Amino acid sequence: MIIELFGHPGAGKTTFAHALCASLRDRGHVVRLVLSYRPAEPPPSVYPYADEAIRPQATAVAKRLIRPAIEMLALARHPVANSYDIIKAAALMRVLPPRNLLWSVRMSQYIVRLSHAWRQASRAEHIVLFDQAFVQAVCSLLSFQAREPDAALFAQALEHIPKSDLLIRLDAPHEALKARLCDRIHHQSRIERLLEQHHETDLVSMHLIDQIHELLRKRGQPIICISSLDRRSLHDSVLRVGEQINSRSAAQHGETET
Repeated sequence: MIIELFGHPGAGKTTFAHALCASLRDRGHVVRLVLSYRPAEPPPSVYPYADEAIRPQATAVAKRLIRPAIEMLALARHPVANSYDIIKAAALMRVLPPRNLLWSVRMSQYIVRLSHAWRQASRAEHIVLFDQAFVQAVCSLLSFQAREPDAALFAQALEHIPKSDLLIRLDAPHEALKARLCDRIHHQSRIERLLEQHHETDLVSMHLIDQIHELLRKRGQPIICISSLDRRSLHDSVLRVGEQINSRSAAQHGETET
């Protein structure tokens, strides 16, 4: 089962992914957590919320720069075996080419690595949880367009990405998102800021999530909507999502046995 999180920047996708992964393992599930190209946030048991601890900036920058390079070098050692991932990335980038060359390179590399991780996940018999994956990548690419994207472009982009078994959308009030993004920028070094979209771009692009959500719903993809504003809501959301995953997992297991 592949589970994919998406939502507004600053909604807490990685924090929720850590919490959900821990909860599912406590329930007896085998879960692999795949984190995005952003620096991995510490598990909630250590630092539940970003404003409670400042990550060492040197370590964060090193992860942002070194991890993608190492992964791309590993993929480059097997160009034929990984040609599918390169073709997948190229097709999506043709539909949604960023107007900025730096982001074109970064997103191309990210989608290649994401496609490789997704193919591995599709062969797994256990749960694979992405803190963000193809849906979020499409949202990011749409925000990089020179013009306001139309409905046809949204639909065309979604045709180029694989479907997860379950999507989880995270939301938060606009003011909370704005505060979190500003706090994130405040705690970043100058180098880290160069590797990020401007937080104002993130806020302006929030409406893209709603349009993507509606198209995904029309495609028949199962989506759970949650909000994790504080410890209590995070805990409640993790429990609620965990119950639904339990039900889906049991149903899939029953179908396999039949």
